[in-house]
Amino acid sequence: MTSYYVKQAATAGSTDTNWSVHTYVGNQELTPTGGTSPQTLTFSSTGTMTSPASGVVGYNAFVPVGSASAQSVTLNLAGSTTMSSQFSVTGRDQNGKASGQLSGVTVDKNGIINASYSNGDTLKLGKVALANFNNPAGLRQLGTSYWASTGVSGEATMGAANENGFGNLMSGTLEGSNVDVTEELVALIAAQRNFQANSKALDTQNQISQTIFNLR
Repeated sequence: MTSYYVKQAATAGSTDTNWSVHTYVGNQELTPTGGTSPQTLTFSSTGTMTSPASGVVGYNAFVPVGSASAQSVTLNLAGSTTMSSQFSVTGRDQNGKASGQLSGVTVDKNGIINASYSNGDTLKLGKVALANFNNPAGLRQLGTSYWASTGVSGEATMGAANENGFGNLMSGTLEGSNVDVTEELVALIAAQRNFQANSKALDTQNQISQTIFNLR
């Protein structure tokens, strides 16, 4: 239950101070017994509450969200006082930040994904999951960067970086080898054959030139 106090405008010729009290349970505003919402509290010029005289405020029965039966609430506000002087702000304190735009995303060695914002805030978005296999060499390649488990590799064991034998994550780095070794080896052999063929052609040309020079 939450009560909101709203100061009413001063009445001409009166030294009393009146406050309107709005009382809510969730999003449902309660109605004072025998009256209408909001409840009015009246204070004298010295800050003493004069109305209601007993200080007790009752509310009509209501049915809270999620309940099947009606309930009633009574508040005892006796002893409430107000300041006899005018209201003024004596200090300001800020505990929030300006709105910010997403400026970058980083992943630390533990796999935590952190978002950075232009106002200096950082927010943890999630954590990178890792999978390990009893025999990684037994994985079946599905593409350049995709692999699937097989009976030889065993089932995947899920975990996270720096936990249960899993290593660290290195953000922004590449693996030692990110190419198909077989394909590169075939390309190397083809390049070597082309080089040898070019070398033979140059050698033959040199021999022909030498023969021509030796003719008299």
